[in-house]
Amino acid sequence: MGTPFSSNARGASWLAGIVIVASAAAQAPESAGRHVPNDPLFAQQWQLDNSGQGGGTVDADVDAPEAWAITRGSRSIVIAVLDDGVQLDHPDLAPNIVAAGRDFRASAPRATAAAREVTDRHGTAVAGVVAARGDDGIGVTGICPQCSLLPIGVDGVDNLVSAATADAVRYAVAEGADVINLSWGYARAHPPPADAALRTALEDAATRGRGGRGTLIVVGATNDAIDDCAGPTLDLAALDSVLAVGVADFRDRIGGAGYGPCIDVLAPSTPEGTTTLGVLTTDRTGIDGHTGGDYHETFGGTSAAAPLVAGIAGLLLSLNPELTRSEVQQLLEQTADKIDAANADYDARGFSPRAGFGRVNAARALVPNAAIVVTPSTVHVGEPFSVTVTASAPFGLDSISWSIESVSTSSRERQLGGQVFESTTFDAVTLDRVGTFVLAADARDRRYANPLSGYPHAASQAGRSAAALLTVIERGEHVSR
Repeated sequence: MGTPFSSNARGASWLAGIVIVASAAAQAPESAGRHVPNDPLFAQQWQLDNSGQGGGTVDADVDAPEAWAITRGSRSIVIAVLDDGVQLDHPDLAPNIVAAGRDFRASAPRATAAAREVTDRHGTAVAGVVAARGDDGIGVTGICPQCSLLPIGVDGVDNLVSAATADAVRYAVAEGADVINLSWGYARAHPPPADAALRTALEDAATRGRGGRGTLIVVGATNDAIDDCAGPTLDLAALDSVLAVGVADFRDRIGGAGYGPCIDVLAPSTPEGTTTLGVLTTDRTGIDGHTGGDYHETFGGTSAAAPLVAGIAGLLLSLNPELTRSEVQQLLEQTADKIDAANADYDARGFSPRAGFGRVNAARALVPNAAIVVTPSTVHVGEPFSVTVTASAPFGLDSISWSIESVSTSSRERQLGGQVFESTTFDAVTLDRVGTFVLAADARDRRYANPLSGYPHAASQAGRSAAALLTVIERGEHVSR
């Protein structure tokens, strides 16, 4: 692949990654704000668009068609798949493979990450989840169907982490990887030299990759329901330098994978050892694959969940390549859906040791969002209340605001400094009239005054604004809270 992509090269492809840019080659957004690809097996890819396949729960997915109405990825965004090798000439992968990569499993690294053993099947399935070519009229689509894939062979998929695995991470960064996917980990002690070398390489990638913006490293939690974050089963997922991914099934149920306070988000997949719907993805063609065909219907576990998150990160970076690693992670976390709340038991921050920040939502991550909470929700005339507005935006927030419908003097706005996520509380607010009022929140991003054609630069334009009710009663009346 040669030298890493420069920031100028990325900027030149920025608008090309947004499919609604006006040009002869651009694909216009569909009228309903969804893009449905022409890949014949897409209808079976429930993790991307769950319509109730196999008895699943409608919308227990990442809202991929809605995300693709914004962007389907950019070739300048490179997602490295560190795994057991990838079939480089698979017809649904070859168009997106940017280089043959390198295999660090050999004593002297080979100059190709092509699958070499009959058992080298895992990496081809992982690569398909990330970036199988979409809209090519064959097979399946990946979540980032126009992003580039960089395959790299490592021992980690067999839990045989070696010092060479650290070299593989450094190679990915040197070759310009924006995102690194590790659909493997370990839940046992390793020889200290190899362990320390890999940790150092991951930390360096997270802090120094992408010219100092940081490379996002996505790690799948273990497929056993154990604490990945402490004690004898401590896993790579516990590192601060990685984004750790657990599993939600086709009915948005949590469980069936590693847990603990280091788990960041969940992604749709089938928990290992269950009979729920599997994830359909690419397979090695012919007799060397899992099934003897070109596609694998029962892929699952965190092996499938992690690359789904890696691909959504690729969509975010296709939209705005200036995002730092921590900003991409914040957007993924803060726009996640709070599924299975009864079992997750989310705290005031929206976090759960069982579910992280929830199940990722690609469509929400790509546009401005706003939420609003009024405390308390019932007050007397003149009694103070507070309004908290929480917002996110991949181009950075310029302002957040709220207003009370039918009360023209009630609006408040706060200017921000471009952070991608903010939660702000407006205290000591009062109303001098009785009634039930609707308070609406909005957020604008930093490109609102200089918009991209067709892109929603405010939560209200994206249909992602929010409202809350406030009841104001006469003094002396009883307040029920």
